Amino acid sequence: MANINDPLIHLEYDISLLRKLYPLKELGLDEQQQMARKSHVLELLPGDELKASEEHRWMLYLLEGKLDLLGHNKPPELLQDSTPHSYFPLFSEQSDTTHVQAQSHCRVIRFDRQLFATLMDQSIMSGEELETIEVSEVEGTLFNEIMHAFNSGELALPSLPEIAVKVKEAASNPDVSVDDVVHIIEADPAMAARLIQVANSPLNASYEPVRGIKGAVVRLGLSNTRELVVSLSIKQLFNTSSSLLKQRMQRLYQHSVDIAAISYSVASIAGGLDVDHVLLAGLIHDIGIIPILNYIDQTGLEVTEEAELENIVEKLRAVVGSLIVKQWDLSSDFIAAIENSENWYRNEPGKLDLSDVLIVAHIYDCLQRKQVRKLPKISKVPVFKKLYSEHISTEFAQQVLEQSKQQIDEVKRLLRL
Repeated sequence: MANINDPLIHLEYDISLLRKLYPLKELGLDEQQQMARKSHVLELLPGDELKASEEHRWMLYLLEGKLDLLGHNKPPELLQDSTPHSYFPLFSEQSDTTHVQAQSHCRVIRFDRQLFATLMDQSIMSGEELETIEVSEVEGTLFNEIMHAFNSGELALPSLPEIAVKVKEAASNPDVSVDDVVHIIEADPAMAARLIQVANSPLNASYEPVRGIKGAVVRLGLSNTRELVVSLSIKQLFNTSSSLLKQRMQRLYQHSVDIAAISYSVASIAGGLDVDHVLLAGLIHDIGIIPILNYIDQTGLEVTEEAELENIVEKLRAVVGSLIVKQWDLSSDFIAAIENSENWYRNEPGKLDLSDVLIVAHIYDCLQRKQVRKLPKISKVPVFKKLYSEHISTEFAQQVLEQSKQQIDEVKRLLRL
């Protein structure tokens, strides 16, 4: 067995790797090269471990192989190279009880955390980031302030509502019973009432209506109940006390509901995907915008033009949203969906996946709103070939959307309760 306390092994690797790693990808090319020169790679054999409590100095990323991520009172999570989770550090700065164990031969790369902080500050002070990001002076100032807050931990990420955390943890326990989950939900009468409405809606209803929360959980199933409680609790995060930003936050939630409802319908038509999982993906695909808007509000940053705000939001949305998904301990396919939700020409082989559904939902949403200027030709979008084979005209896409209108409207109604 390899001794992970042996001297570090420094290996050559493709510098373009750093353009994928969060938050290293936010550095300029020169700074990334400095990080690369100071990096080291560890070789791990099956059974070797790395502990967060011993790795505070480093930002660690999985290059090759498979690792089990182990935490206190959490089931093991398998991490694999070249998946969305591998683009994030194995341990956060706040980690103390987490550790990883190699399940195969692995290579893990280490970057100096303090060097990254120093280079990021230098980049912000010198304005080099403005040249690479290509934004206006006002936008650049705002971008750099938010990016600095993000990297220093001052950009507060939203937490899952308490009821969602409790149900999520309980439903993830293989030994949990329906009564255990019912007991948790009963403590939140508003959530219980909404779940009963969902269970009795045309989306799930059978001949006999359910009268109580236990009947709702039984009808929905534990897994779907978990996803739905998270989805139904998300709405309270789209809130702000700022009169200037309140309208923007309301529009954000409205857009998220629209994408979630269309995604649900697309997944229903296509089959093969958990529709409640897809629903949650639609609701959180723009979740990264919330802490950005809240930071602007709390720090008093002045944004005089709506276009300035939209440009900054678009540049930061995915990276912050992906960090929230990781903090919430949701599955890694949500990260890929956040990053690819408007990547029209994404062409992944295999079956329809979460990212594919969100791409289709965004195109349908634009068609519905007659916002076609930024859209590609439907026939050129690879995901439509997965869905409809030969029928990939704009007219056919609109026809499918119209046929699903009743289902989409029902999903929107339930999410707005």
